[in-house]
Amino acid sequence: MRKLALSVGALAIAFMLAFAWSHTVLTPSQAGVAGSINPTDIMSNYNGTLPVEAWEAI
Repeated sequence: MRKLALSVGALAIAFMLAFAWSHTVLTPSQAGVAGSINPTDIMSNYNGTLPVEAWEAI
């Protein structure tokens, strides 16, 4: 009876690991989407005033 319980537990753990692995591997990450943004291009094309420019030093 003990071997049956351990086998069922091992199968349940293996199923949960396979389920978690398949969801993490098959879903696209957010890093792939943000890779096309060029910060240098955004900064060079920005025409507005920055908050630091409006700050008056004491």
